[in-house]
Amino acid sequence: MNEQTIILAFLVAALGATLWLYVLKAKNQVKYKGDERWQLIQLKANHAVNIANGVLVVLIVVLPFFMDSQATFTFQRVTSFALIYIGVCNLLELAALIYFDKQL
Repeated sequence: MNEQTIILAFLVAALGATLWLYVLKAKNQVKYKGDERWQLIQLKANHAVNIANGVLVVLIVVLPFFMDSQATFTFQRVTSFALIYIGVCNLLELAALIYFDKQL
């Protein structure tokens, strides 16, 4: 597989995770009618995502030190990586929502 196919697969997975997150949030908002339990689940999930965001940002800052200094990035490639980053954050929030929903 070449690099573009791998990036496309990650972009499709990011899109799927984002759509699934929004559908799950809407479904649970109606199911729980916005009660305190649902708000607590969302707060815990957002806290977990904020921690993961911090780790991902540190990784993005440290990663260039281990890369080839002659590597160039196109705007399209940076945009693709940004969309994958957002998808990973949404996937983490989705997993945290499912976990805390089953736990509480």
